[in-house]
Amino acid sequence: MVLSDFFEDDEVLNGVKDLLKETYKITDHEAASIIMKSRDTADGFLDDYSPYVNYINDLRSCLEATLEAHFQQVDQEKELQARMKNDAAVWLTFECIRRFCKKSLLTL
Repeated sequence: MVLSDFFEDDEVLNGVKDLLKETYKITDHEAASIIMKSRDTADGFLDDYSPYVNYINDLRSCLEATLEAHFQQVDQEKELQARMKNDAAVWLTFECIRRFCKKSLLTL
């Protein structure tokens, strides 16, 4: 697991660069250079988080499997009202879990 696994564009790097420039009153070029020199150290720090990231990935897979199982259960319903009720229940549950996870991760 390396830093580049966690972002697809330069948004994170630009944010850190801005923090360095504001905090240390350095140029854009100096901040970019410092970031490049810090990558190996950051990758090392990232190893400390790998058990948590792996747990979140496992949890996500379990949540997806449960959601899929619930949708299969809904698909088997023959009566339209029962199917709609179960469909709504699945989506309500999913949305509550999604918001809980999002809120939990954002408050770190």
